[in-house]
Amino acid sequence: MHSFLGYSWAEIASILAVISVLFSGVYWLIRHGAKMLNNAINIGTYPLQQQSKELINAIKQLSGNFKEQHKSLKELRDEVDKHHDELIDHNNRIQNLERDRK
Repeated sequence: MHSFLGYSWAEIASILAVISVLFSGVYWLIRHGAKMLNNAINIGTYPLQQQSKELINAIKQLSGNFKEQHKSLKELRDEVDKHHDELIDHNNRIQNLERDRK
C-alpha cells in the first residue's frame, strides 16, 4: 500500500503542494486585484465625494437658515397680529369718543 491511484505518496504530496501553491497564487491575485480596483475607484471618485460632502453641508446650512427665517417670520406675524388688534381697539375707542362727543 505504498501508492494511491497509481501514484506514490511522494507524487501525491507534490501534486497537492502544486495545487496549494496555485490556489494561493490565484487567491493572492484576486485579493491584490480587488485592492487595486478599490483604490482606483476611491481615487477616481474622490472629487465627487468632496463635492457631495460640500453639497450636504450647504443643504444643512440652508436648512438651518430656513428654520431661522421661519421662526423670524412667525415672530413677525405675531407682532403684526398684536399691532392689528391694537389698531382695531384704537379705532373702536375713537369711534366711541366721536359718538360720545355728538
